[in-house]
Amino acid sequence: MKFLIFDAGPIISLTMSGLLGVLRRLKEIFEGEFVITPQVTNEVVSRPLKIKKYELEAIQVKKLIDDGILKKSSLFVQNDKLEKETCRILMIANSTLTYAKSKEKINLIHEGEASCLAFSNLCSKENVIVIDERTTRMLIEAPKNLKELMERKLHDQLSLDFSKLNSLKNFKFIRSSELLFLAYEKGLLPFKKGRQTLDALLYGVKFKGTAISSAEIEEMKSMV
Repeated sequence: MKFLIFDAGPIISLTMSGLLGVLRRLKEIFEGEFVITPQVTNEVVSRPLKIKKYELEAIQVKKLIDDGILKKSSLFVQNDKLEKETCRILMIANSTLTYAKSKEKINLIHEGEASCLAFSNLCSKENVIVIDERTTRMLIEAPKNLKELMERKLHDQLSLDFSKLNSLKNFKFIRSSELLFLAYEKGLLPFKKGRQTLDALLYGVKFKGTAISSAEIEEMKSMV
């Protein structure tokens, strides 16, 4: 069995773009499960259900969970084990970068993202994390680049503790834009195929929060 582990960002991007239904179609061809952790559920269902502005979107996501399209992570990993591993990852990730002078720690990731990494570590199955947030991906894949990016953003010199990253390896990531590209290629979207359609889909999620550059979008368009 394989797992696609969903962070909050891609779910929000797809919902705000009116494309959440694509997950139902992708699930039909995926040989495995779509998984959502309690921490991510809190971000995309529990909290927004209490806010009138986001209540409708939360109901749509809840329906995917109720219908079993998004499976609760507790079906595969006990919540207490997940919470413990989430806390461990948060502690490591948020102490990796510090201000060079003051040694003050910089918080890089939040509970939802950490819970996806935690489930990936614990599930003992082939898995990919669906995440749009650039910081988490860079922390795992290109920590030096992240350090340089944060130094430019904060206008300060930072220190990076590589030793703490040894236990944060071997994660695989995919963005919502790449899921949409797959759905487009497979003919799973209710739109006529064409470069303009693909352009609209990718820029749609870009402007809803997916970390994808215009150059990457143009590269995807050149592949069809």
